[in-house]
Amino acid sequence: MPLKNFLCPDNVIRPVAQCLEKCSLPERCLSLPTLYECGNDRKWYGNPSTTQLLNPTRMTYLQITCDYTIKPQDRAFALLGVRHHAKLEAVAKRLGMVAEEKLKGEISGILDLIEPCNNNPDEFILYDYKTWGSFAVKKALGSEKKEPDIENATLQLNNYRLMIGTLGFKVTKLYVQATVRDGGTFTARQNGIEAKMLKIPIPILPDDKVAEYFMIKRQMLLDSLNNHVIPAMCIGEDNWRGRRCKGFCDVMPFCPEGRMINKLPPLGNNL
Repeated sequence: MPLKNFLCPDNVIRPVAQCLEKCSLPERCLSLPTLYECGNDRKWYGNPSTTQLLNPTRMTYLQITCDYTIKPQDRAFALLGVRHHAKLEAVAKRLGMVAEEKLKGEISGILDLIEPCNNNPDEFILYDYKTWGSFAVKKALGSEKKEPDIENATLQLNNYRLMIGTLGFKVTKLYVQATVRDGGTFTARQNGIEAKMLKIPIPILPDDKVAEYFMIKRQMLLDSLNNHVIPAMCIGEDNWRGRRCKGFCDVMPFCPEGRMINKLPPLGNNL
């Protein structure tokens, strides 16, 4: 994806490459390795990833086709997740376990860990590590009044399960292992979350339902890219009922409706 620019602390937009070569400010806003990692984005090679297809199609399309800008500060929690994954991957590899394995095909993915079941070594547990705030964990756990809000995680892990099955692993259990970003704080306790790390069980969906969802999303994205036509506007849960457009979407400046929501002038016919 063409992440092109950083929005610097002086509110000037500068190319990432320029920032990494020589900072234009008296001093870098963050360490050079941090900025390298913040400016590192997935390149588009023609086949979408599982996480790209879980995002709204318009957002993924614009991330692929537009040179967009980010604030390095906005990647802070993503960096925490990368470090978390790297440490656990190193331990898993020492233990001879399959971890951070790239899954390739018409749709790609990276599994975090598969672990043999305790009482049946021919069956496996698939883990996906997440670094979530306590409110997100609360939603994922659900309550007596609300169903667990884990649709994306359920689709993601089930798609990985299907791909792992082609490698000869029989996955019978799925878990998100969530590290609570604000664990131990007053806010987390207010949200009813006492643990700092916890396993959240993910249901196994019918294979055909999972395959159909991802094949439809894949075709929608590829059709839009091949025909140079912007996909339909993100609606409902895809744009968090309007909240995503207001500060949570890096490519909002390239989205006609996003610009309207944020009261920006129209782009014209650039898309």
